Amino acid sequence: MFSFRFCLLTILSVSLFSSANLVSAAEKSDSEAIRLVNVLNSDASTYDKAMACRRLAAIGDAKSVPAIAKYLGDEKLATYARSALENIPADAADQALEAALKSIKGDQLVGVINSLAKRKDKGATAELAKLLANDNPKVAIAAAHALGAIGTSDAAAALKQSLGTDRAAVKQEVAFALLMCARSLADSNKRQAVELTEVVLKADLPENVNLAATQRAIVLLGKDGFDLLAKTLKAEDLARFRAGLQAARKVGPEASTTLVAVYPELSDERKGLVIAALSQSKNAGALPLIQQALKSDSEALQLQAVLSLGELVSVLKADEQLQVINGLFNVLNQLLEERSKLLGLAVTNNPELDPAVEAVIAKIYRSQHSAKVKAAIEENTRKLVENEGWHQQKAGLQLAGDCRLSTLTPVILPLANHSNSVIKQAAIQALGGTTSSEDLPKLIALAVKNPGDAAISDALKAACARLPLEETAQTLAQTMDGASIEQQQLILNQLAAIGGETALKTMVAAARSNEDALQNTATDLLGKWVTIDVAPPLLDLAQSLENRKYQIRALRGYIRVARQLNMTPAERLEVCRNTLANAERNDEKKLVFEVLRRYPTPEAVNFTINLLKEKDLNVAASATIVSWAERGTPIENTLLRDALQQVITTTDNAGLKQRAEQQLERISAQAAQEEQALGFQPLYDGKTFNGWHGNEEIFRIEDGEIVAGSLSEKVKQNEFLRSDKEYEDFELILEFKLLGEKTNAGVQIRTAEIPDDHEVSGFQADLGTGYWGCLYDESRRRKILAGPPKEIRDLPVRMNDWNTYRIRCQGPRIQLWINGVQTVDYVEQDPQIPLKGIIALQIHGNLVNQVHYRNVRLREL
Repeated sequence: MFSFRFCLLTILSVSLFSSANLVSAAEKSDSEAIRLVNVLNSDASTYDKAMACRRLAAIGDAKSVPAIAKYLGDEKLATYARSALENIPADAADQALEAALKSIKGDQLVGVINSLAKRKDKGATAELAKLLANDNPKVAIAAAHALGAIGTSDAAAALKQSLGTDRAAVKQEVAFALLMCARSLADSNKRQAVELTEVVLKADLPENVNLAATQRAIVLLGKDGFDLLAKTLKAEDLARFRAGLQAARKVGPEASTTLVAVYPELSDERKGLVIAALSQSKNAGALPLIQQALKSDSEALQLQAVLSLGELVSVLKADEQLQVINGLFNVLNQLLEERSKLLGLAVTNNPELDPAVEAVIAKIYRSQHSAKVKAAIEENTRKLVENEGWHQQKAGLQLAGDCRLSTLTPVILPLANHSNSVIKQAAIQALGGTTSSEDLPKLIALAVKNPGDAAISDALKAACARLPLEETAQTLAQTMDGASIEQQQLILNQLAAIGGETALKTMVAAARSNEDALQNTATDLLGKWVTIDVAPPLLDLAQSLENRKYQIRALRGYIRVARQLNMTPAERLEVCRNTLANAERNDEKKLVFEVLRRYPTPEAVNFTINLLKEKDLNVAASATIVSWAERGTPIENTLLRDALQQVITTTDNAGLKQRAEQQLERISAQAAQEEQALGFQPLYDGKTFNGWHGNEEIFRIEDGEIVAGSLSEKVKQNEFLRSDKEYEDFELILEFKLLGEKTNAGVQIRTAEIPDDHEVSGFQADLGTGYWGCLYDESRRRKILAGPPKEIRDLPVRMNDWNTYRIRCQGPRIQLWINGVQTVDYVEQDPQIPLKGIIALQIHGNLVNQVHYRNVRLREL
């Protein structure tokens, strides 16, 4: 039952999700923007206005700008207003900021200038140019930055005129802004860009500005700037050298000839930086320099050469790669020989070098397609592993594991029992990388023989994580037969680490065993499983295990799946339902409400509303609904309003009731404001049938509600209360309540009256037992056109209580929602079907049932 219902819920969730979002996203944003503008134009608190600006930054448009702009000079709200205007994609935002340049002073003016810089508003250039001479240096500097960000010829001209200022701080920032303009103009007007750098270089400016100008000039000049690049690289000042090297990186491969040419004249420190730059640019021409550096007496340069080979090797030819490998192994062997001579009485001066060599060799092997290169690495690594020196052996084992050399596993396995603890541990660790599927049983046997050895267990986990999942799991599972309890526990932990179908089946079988220790281990591991396929077996275990301790553990693991793993909303809600159906303790029930609070959806809201009726769950359900309202959720205000009303009606908890009343007042006002902004108008005045016609012996008005049918007598035939007016594209919202054991009613849309007949013909948004939320074709094709699977049609509905129907018709598309949950997204394919007609409220004939309608409102699209 779980899996079948799970599947249905998933299908429904996926099929409706994208269309539901497409429909309402734009109109919701429009409605929300109008509401937020009203907040800004009201006497709302500073906090509310700040939050309105923050949200309008995401959804605002030109119509929002005037309400935001009036706060640009407000000490508390200016930052929020500027942030909103910076992000609104409309010319009106530029114009508002430009206008503020003339009226705002001080720090708020600096903020406006910065906003214009972010928008790169060319229209503000003239006013910003005037501000370069402002007495306030903060304003002048901000104006310079803004003109630099705008980066046009006009902006550059204004900055050039201000470079002669005697204010040092302003002059420096004007110079940087000119370099920004040079970068912006590089593609469209390279000559002018170069001239701007020359202007900055000739000015009397600090060294850091001169360096930035030099770097920009080199990049702009390209080949023509290589003499300047060489001069900069040879400079005594290290900062100038670094500026030149950074410029060379920006120029690209063409600059490598200059780098190679100056290399012999550089210090070891600078040589290391040069070969790093060349290798990062994947310049194969750097190989001779790197090989030369590899033989250097400078340990720092030698280390950089090793690291550079790791960067460069991917662009080298196979023969060059072999040279690199041989060179690296030569360095490694020399280092290891030195280690052996020291006999542990001293340490090398360069402890980073041999690990770096090993890491680069492993990197080359893993990224290598050349059989010759791989063979060379395997041969050299084997020699190290078989060497009698323990330094060499240890390094070889490290390399074998890192390179995953499975051919060396037979050589390494005996070393797992070596008398030298260092070699033993290195061999065990290496097996985690070298063991193949063929050799896996040997490693499993080693682990089973030593169940308390954490190092072997970790090696087995590492091997299993690399190998084909199901094949590995089957090999592990087969080892369970005949193993001791302790050994089986070890295998279960290994299976849990890799997961998959076989691992899960084996774990569930262990959870059902008669051995308490195995049950304990298996249920614990299942409770930590990381994929959602564990949910059905956990529920089954919670329902069927005899040991209460393990029943509870399985149920807690089951709800954890919904709390922590990635599920569809429908799947998650199904887990919540099943948990509550099986939980006996409040501890597990509380976990359900944690999930609901964390993942609010329309389906979750309706489910929680229904839980209010259960006395032992009312407080938790009420608290969940109130928390949604207080912290803000993506749930529609109308649905949240209904939920809060239900809390107020059902809960005995005074504190929750008070909080719900406070939130209800706020959210009801927001909902009403949204509907008003969207243009909804009432179709029913709550007092008369004005605008409607139908059988008033069947339809009546009671307490402001339209009521039809009876709970004691059958209605003879279908009856319809019909609108006088026809509608084409519209959105209709109304509330309904059906009473009776078997119910049936509906809302006709785009419907035609049949002359001299009680029936009508057209689309019906269906209601009632077995038909909730379906789209039916009344008296025409006489069939359900669309709707959710029958097994879950009743999920959004609050039986014998008020519900909200939302119906949207636009073009050939019809969409239905019950209590915020979309049930239909249908497109009419038959061009002969009319897309305009009356609206009618139905009571179905030949049934003892009663229908109530109220709050009927509509907006035309």
